[in-house]
Order: sequence, then C-alpha cells, then structure tokens
Amino acid sequence: MARHALFVPMIVAALAGCEPQTTMTSAPYEAPVVATHVSYGRIIAEHPVTMQQTASGDRIGGALVGGLAGAIIGNQFGGGTGKDLMTGAGAVTGAVIGGNLASQTRTYVSQAWTVRLDNGGTMTIIQASNTFYVGMRIRVVQNGSQTYLTP
Repeated sequence: MARHALFVPMIVAALAGCEPQTTMTSAPYEAPVVATHVSYGRIIAEHPVTMQQTASGDRIGGALVGGLAGAIIGNQFGGGTGKDLMTGAGAVTGAVIGGNLASQTRTYVSQAWTVRLDNGGTMTIIQASNTFYVGMRIRVVQNGSQTYLTP
C-alpha cells in the first residue's frame, strides 16, 4: 500500500507536465510579440543566385591565437637578439594571418523562388531547397524579418 502511495503523486506530477501550457501576459512594458503571417501562392520561376557569407568568427580572437602561435614558432629560430626579432616577427605575421582566417568570406549557390501570391502580388524569396519546383503550391511564411517557403 505504501508503495502505491508514492507512485500516485509521481504519476500525477508526470501527467501534469504533459498538459499544454498557455501563458498569457498583459504587462504594458513587454516587447510586442511578432505574429506570423501566412500567404499562399504558386511558384512561377526559379533561378540560381550566388550568395556570399562572411564567417562570423571573432577577428580579434583569431589575431590573438595567430599571434601566440606565430610567437611560439618564431621563438624556435635564431639566438640572442635574432631570437627576439624572430619571435616578434612571428607574432605579427601570425596575428595578421589569424585575423584574416577568422573573417573569411565563402560563396555558395542558392535558389531565388518567384511566387505569385493568391492575392495577386508577387514575391521573390531566396531559399536553398531541392523540394520546390516551378508550378508547386506553397505557403509563404513571414515572421518578423524572416520570410520563407514551406510546401
């Protein structure tokens, strides 16, 4: 009997966690929630576009790591004043290379999908996908600054 008395509260607590939680706030000072807007339409054109993406690496962190690595390597060469000069030169060279590597730009190919919306408007959305095709009915989802297609 005592064993069952322990299981009942545990089961109730577990099931309470399964109930959908709805939180509504009406505080006047909170940031407004951006509602999602969904439109429907048909893809009328597709063409490839070349995109550029700059790595979000930390240029300063790259310079520090590169400078440290360069100083360690430079310290392996020379003797006396020459060793000091090589360490300094290695640190500067490593910092420049490390900073540049942390902020590289890469290019890639994506698709620009032109959609005729049911309301008569037209939109072009850049989104990489191999599931869409010209003539396909789709949803255009707009959520804040993001716009994307879904089948």
